Amino acid sequence: MRKKNGFNKKTLIVLLCICMNLVSLGQAFAATESTSKGNDTTGHWAESVLKQWQAEGLLTGYEDGSLKPNLKITRAEFAVLINKSFGFTNAGTISFKDVKPSDWFYSDIAKATSAGYITGYTDQTFKPNQPLTREEMAVIVASLLQLKESSTSAAFTDTIAGHVWSKGKISAVVEAGIMVGYDHKFRPLANATRAEAVSLLSRALKLTKNQNTIVYDKAGNYGPETGLVTVTGSVYINSPDVVLSNTIITGDLLIGEGVGKGDVTLKNVTVKGTTTISGGGKNSIHVVDSLLVTVIVNKQDGSIRIVTEGNSTVQQITLQSGALLEEGAGTGSGFGNVNLSGVIPANAQVSLAGTFETVDVLATAIQVNLTSGSVQNLQVAPAAANTGIDISSGARLNALILNAIARITGLGAIDAATVNVSGSTFAQTPGNVIRGNNVSVTIGAPSNGSGSGSGSGSNPDTVTGVVYGFEGRIIDVNNQSVANVTIHFRKGLGVTTGTIDGTVVTDDNGYYFANLSPGIYTGQLVKSGFITTYVVGVSLSTHKNIGQDATAIKIPAADEIRIVLTWDLNPSDEDSHLIGPGPNDTIFHTWYSDREFTYNDVLYADLDHDDTDSYGPETTTIRKRVDGVYTFYVNNFSGNGTDDTETLAASGAKVEIYNGNNSTPVKTYNVPVGDNKGSFWNVFNMTVDGSNLTFEDTNNLTDTEPRVVNHLPNIEAFNIENHIGAEDVVKVSQLATGDIISVYTDAIGGTPVQSAPIRVGSNTTTITGLNFGTESTTIYISLTNSNGQESPRRAVSVLSEQDYTALSTTIADAFTDHEVPGTLTVGQSVYLANPAHLLPADLEIKVLNVTSTSTVTESVYLYGDFTVVRLGAYNGTNEPLQYTVKLELRRGYTSVIKEFILTVPTAYSALQQTIVAAQALAPNVTNGTDLATPISRAETTLAQPNSTNEQYIMALRVLISAMNQANLAL
Repeated sequence: MRKKNGFNKKTLIVLLCICMNLVSLGQAFAATESTSKGNDTTGHWAESVLKQWQAEGLLTGYEDGSLKPNLKITRAEFAVLINKSFGFTNAGTISFKDVKPSDWFYSDIAKATSAGYITGYTDQTFKPNQPLTREEMAVIVASLLQLKESSTSAAFTDTIAGHVWSKGKISAVVEAGIMVGYDHKFRPLANATRAEAVSLLSRALKLTKNQNTIVYDKAGNYGPETGLVTVTGSVYINSPDVVLSNTIITGDLLIGEGVGKGDVTLKNVTVKGTTTISGGGKNSIHVVDSLLVTVIVNKQDGSIRIVTEGNSTVQQITLQSGALLEEGAGTGSGFGNVNLSGVIPANAQVSLAGTFETVDVLATAIQVNLTSGSVQNLQVAPAAANTGIDISSGARLNALILNAIARITGLGAIDAATVNVSGSTFAQTPGNVIRGNNVSVTIGAPSNGSGSGSGSGSNPDTVTGVVYGFEGRIIDVNNQSVANVTIHFRKGLGVTTGTIDGTVVTDDNGYYFANLSPGIYTGQLVKSGFITTYVVGVSLSTHKNIGQDATAIKIPAADEIRIVLTWDLNPSDEDSHLIGPGPNDTIFHTWYSDREFTYNDVLYADLDHDDTDSYGPETTTIRKRVDGVYTFYVNNFSGNGTDDTETLAASGAKVEIYNGNNSTPVKTYNVPVGDNKGSFWNVFNMTVDGSNLTFEDTNNLTDTEPRVVNHLPNIEAFNIENHIGAEDVVKVSQLATGDIISVYTDAIGGTPVQSAPIRVGSNTTTITGLNFGTESTTIYISLTNSNGQESPRRAVSVLSEQDYTALSTTIADAFTDHEVPGTLTVGQSVYLANPAHLLPADLEIKVLNVTSTSTVTESVYLYGDFTVVRLGAYNGTNEPLQYTVKLELRRGYTSVIKEFILTVPTAYSALQQTIVAAQALAPNVTNGTDLATPISRAETTLAQPNSTNEQYIMALRVLISAMNQANLAL
């Protein structure tokens, strides 16, 4: 599953805020499984997401403490989860025979049908307590997300066991990355479990959040005056004088540069994702009675004021520029942890007014002013040299820790100061001073503290008395616990060297607890047999933080090669791509949508750990080596953000390559930094020759997706034409400028019959004047790249002259102009070839284009779907509509193009056809389906002279639905 390890960028709250409380489901969840005491999720594949929800109060289990992840989930229960997670609140009128107003699920089924993502059955039942199958779950979620149907379900060997109505939907959710199969099987008729449902909705919610952004680019008041509205997605404010009220944002909030020096006010707003502030002025961003989990501030000139008022909480705020943080009057906790990041420019001013828990200074040579209030813990990192700290009269620092030279001024008080480096100066005298070994400090008046201790006797960063700190779990790529991992924690985000603030070891179940003072820590994972990776944990001042998880990556086996990608906070999702050679001159491409490459049931390469929400590690492993050139690149899947700041160049990404069972990488690449906004990082080309690896350091950012070098493209790039006589042709596409294609008659030795280079501006070559003979044969083709490297020759089968002629004529002629049957259901595929023509078993059909010849544009009536054409909508116009369909017909390495016309009949004509078909079907129906009533109503609608197209379509839908139900028993 696609799940994030380590420190969650939505710090302190579960990333996927699906507000579900299973106790509210009453007896429905609890009564159908025998009691299971204690924690029943340990070691479960969905353990992490289930425990995160439970820890944050989003998931409440059973009275015995169990969550029962493997329990079957019913149709009603699934509707409840969707309504809660996607914020559906409008309930329509329902009249299902098996759903009563007194039922606990009545209101949720009313909401579900109103939202339109689920329907009942033709017999007016909903079957609320019927277990949900995996194919039903796929159909419901595809409808919920409005995913377009796909036709790649053939990748699963068992989808034939499902129903026709589910196959396109199954492919859609699989291609969207929100459902997966099991060893090439989807198990469509298997019952879905609670764990599967929760995990699926988590991924669906993330996909929705990434797709949906509401933009407010004009001044005004937004949000309801009373009550609450939930935005399932993100919000972008890019205008001054915007007031947003009474809104829950499940995604991110961006206050953009378009705000300028104006004001933005948030009133009773909850942002569950990240709030990024790039605009605003000295008057300010007002946060009133609101909850912001994670805030990032980057106003270039630093002239921005952020004020919390009323019952407001900002749990974690990172400044990337100067700013004024001010806590106004109110009962909220105001600002929690403040991080002054290392990217703040020198001489910037940061002012604080209020009561702050922790302030971590990571920037160099900035000025920090505590104008009023207090800071419980202020720490200056080793890299933050020449920091100025001014404490105004009446303000107070409870604890100050200096790991770099600082200048402390002002008339405010300092209760305790720990000084670990020499050279700092104090204008005032702290209540107590602890110096490190041989550390000197200049204090304006004699210190009344002993100052004699080195600090080694007790760690001033360790919390005593009350246990706060944080905990998490370390797992491997197979979601198995990793015990006895030593984790060295250092204060700060991305701090991997220097003083260790605490060390822990994971227990038998992979869990650890770090009892450290509030702040952000980077933990280094160390264990024999594992690659060094990192976990980021956040220690809170209010309670123990949990869910600070990470994935430990094993050293590869002796004959394996492992590629490890890591990155920083943004962009949220970087994706690994590996293209390389397989056996018998095949090519593979591993990425998140096609994670494994197998050949004859042998695994050759896989994306064994896919990280989807910052940091990594994300790992790709070559399990069985095939000599040749491998290309590795990274895609910025989540995009550059609305203001182009979340680029690959700014991500701090790193790629390490491990060859065999060695804990030290043989090669390391760091992403090029700068202003390049390219969405692809072309990292390297690697040549494998047995146990030897050599690298071509491409290491550049581009907007063009890289391709494998020194290797022929796959079969779909070829077209071999065996005409009668010596007029035969070889065409190859998907090539690069400078490539040379050569045609041979032998697998090895000899000279090419012909060769042709690829010209500038083209990606295709055509070699003519060949003579393959009358019978089927084999030729051999190679590619020589611009560096002069020639690939192995590929054996390419050639059709006989007779078979090529048949493909170009007889077979192509089977696809002729015709009308789409009026009896089709919307979404169903249209037959393309004349059924009277017998087509070869190896014929592959690819839909290249479906284009309307009409000027009617209000709806899509036909659309191409890979290998089929589907009915998109019934024709509600007064004229038949024509579409030009362009197909590629392929047999092996040979293809021809065929175009023809499909006509979509009017709803009136389709209804006529369907009535005739239903009348023919009615005498054969034995399952009790009532066809007579919908036939009679359709005939009445057809006979009425004032019936509208909408009425024809409604009658058509009802009649076709009844026919489909009747056909199930035939």
